[in-house]
Amino acid sequence: MILRARYVAPVDGPVIDDGFVAAEGGRIVEVGPWKKPRTTTGETLDYGDAVIVPGFVNAHTHLDLSDLGGKVPPGADLIDWLSRLMKLRSAMTVDETTVAEAVRLGVEQSLASGVTTVGDVTSSPDWTRPMLARSYLRSVSYGEVIAIGQRRGLLERRLAAALSRDWAAPRVRVGVSPHSPYTVEPAAMKRCGEEAEKHLASVCVHLLESPHEEEFARLASGPLREYLVGLKVWDERVAAADCDPVELLRRSGLLNSRLLLAHVNYVSDAQIALLGECGVSIAYCPRTHAAFGHPPHRCADMLARGMSVCIGTDSLASNPSLSVLDELRHVRRAHPEISPETLLRMGTLHGAKALGFGEEVGTLSPRRWADMTVVPIEPKSVKDPLAAIFSGKLPPLASYVAGKRVHPAESADAR
Repeated sequence: MILRARYVAPVDGPVIDDGFVAAEGGRIVEVGPWKKPRTTTGETLDYGDAVIVPGFVNAHTHLDLSDLGGKVPPGADLIDWLSRLMKLRSAMTVDETTVAEAVRLGVEQSLASGVTTVGDVTSSPDWTRPMLARSYLRSVSYGEVIAIGQRRGLLERRLAAALSRDWAAPRVRVGVSPHSPYTVEPAAMKRCGEEAEKHLASVCVHLLESPHEEEFARLASGPLREYLVGLKVWDERVAAADCDPVELLRRSGLLNSRLLLAHVNYVSDAQIALLGECGVSIAYCPRTHAAFGHPPHRCADMLARGMSVCIGTDSLASNPSLSVLDELRHVRRAHPEISPETLLRMGTLHGAKALGFGEEVGTLSPRRWADMTVVPIEPKSVKDPLAAIFSGKLPPLASYVAGKRVHPAESADAR
């Protein structure tokens, strides 16, 4: 199979004018300019005025919340929104059927938007992982752990479910997500760190999503305590970490290159420095961040320090779509100082590395999986094709995983 387009953006090299990508056996075998002598022969599909890029990576999402789109609009107060979301969720019938349908919707929308790899946080791994295993997405399925107050006793059961390999598949890896410093007690966070190290598992933590997280970690007080009281989760045995949230993760043995931190909306210079030294990845969720009116994200400062910043969509409960391309277009407007080349890396290779797929996807390079997305551009002279796709509005024309077109589906029985 050979794909041709006006431009090919490999990520690990300059954009190629009138380029092609050839794949065989699901892997890329050749990339280059069309006029250069090619060793690959086969059927060619010419996409014309478009840019072929690696499949986008959604490093942080919650596919099992895909049925909540538009039902709890984000507001100025994150804690109020969380309370409303939990109230709605508790009033719904949440079973294997409804979760599976939500994940199916999320997978379908992801592939349609050019996303081929996801980092998915789930509270129901036994229900979501079978759907991921049957999909074309590559994924790390992070089993969520909440263990605080009245839910303290769920720790070991949630850890075992998170790290179970019962539903692991060629494209599905398992990880653990101790949800956050305000939903996992210090002792439980340390226990998660021990198990993650034992299994060399990927870890995802929601960190510094709220301005109240520092107060809660240091003193176990403030609005987040009231939130837990309102959920009838709080009890007086909950102990403060007596340190800031980043230090809590360090003490728990979690600050290493397998850690992915979601959001990180409220962070100091000192915290950025420590996170950078430890090699963690940051999943910035641009449109969710904007919907809650947080201060400007410090992604540019993190990138300037050489940190790996990738892109997440969070969930359809807080975001209008699961499109990483739309997220990058938002970043282009909010952070014009970030170059188009860096934006593309944030939406592809940075996310692939954060999820442990960095040697397999994320660039259009020989021997990597042929996971690709074709993004159209206006049929006129374009000086910078990457700037064109990030300033445009057109959705992807096609998505490929291991050389197979998964959107639009090649056949009626495509998943």
